[in-house]
Amino acid sequence: MKRRLWMCCAAAMFVLSGSAAANAAFLRQGGCCAPACGSPCLQSCAPACDVVYEEKQITCYRTVYETAYREERCVVNKPVYETAVRECRYNVCRPVTEWVERVQQCTVMKPVYDTVQQTRCRVVCEPVTTYCTYRQDCGHWEREPVACAPCGGCGSCNACCQPCTRCVWKPNIVERKVPVTRYVSRRVSEVVPVRVCRLVPQTVERTCRVPVCHMETRQVVRKVPYTTCRMVSEEVVRNVPYCVCKRVPYTATVRVPRYVPRPTCNGCTASAAPATGTVRR
Repeated sequence: MKRRLWMCCAAAMFVLSGSAAANAAFLRQGGCCAPACGSPCLQSCAPACDVVYEEKQITCYRTVYETAYREERCVVNKPVYETAVRECRYNVCRPVTEWVERVQQCTVMKPVYDTVQQTRCRVVCEPVTTYCTYRQDCGHWEREPVACAPCGGCGSCNACCQPCTRCVWKPNIVERKVPVTRYVSRRVSEVVPVRVCRLVPQTVERTCRVPVCHMETRQVVRKVPYTTCRMVSEEVVRNVPYCVCKRVPYTATVRVPRYVPRPTCNGCTASAAPATGTVRR
């Protein structure tokens, strides 16, 4: 838009430059439109002019950018991966165990049993009997007569004529000896035969199987996969965008000002050229 306005202004200045040259020549003549006027006319003419605007069609150009595509052919290298197998040979050590018979001397402890007399102490419980004296009441109940008041002391009752009696306890204390048995602990020493065991070292020879380990080397073949890469060239066609700049013409309407002298002198009226265009006061 700025470029378009600049081009329109440039065209308008070009048109105005021609009109300005004509107006400058007009003003140098004293503001009179008739160049054949004499000196009396130059003194009576007033330097007054009117501005007339004329519309003109000019051709302008604007820049248009477009995106275009072109085909380009190029050769690219594409990696291709392949899996292959190769044989690897290496030596490994493997332990091998063998059993061999060997005569070994060893010391063993042989038990020997003996009988010895030893003094042992032990605790025994013996019964001890003692006597305790207990007192026991072995009494009995007896009836004895009782003096009755209504009978007057005769020992009989007027109502029933029977003697009055009552039960009375007659104590009889008897002492008895009761045996009491209790156990008393006592420590006793005695000599007893005891069987003891002692270990006597003895050297013996015996044949035993002993494991013997040695390393055995052997060759192992193993297949190991590996990956190879090779570059394959191929042609590729692709569309590459690029920018295209072109100028597009268009028509613009501009208003061009022009100075027209105002006719005020009779001598200049006949020779004045008629003004063309619209006069704007």
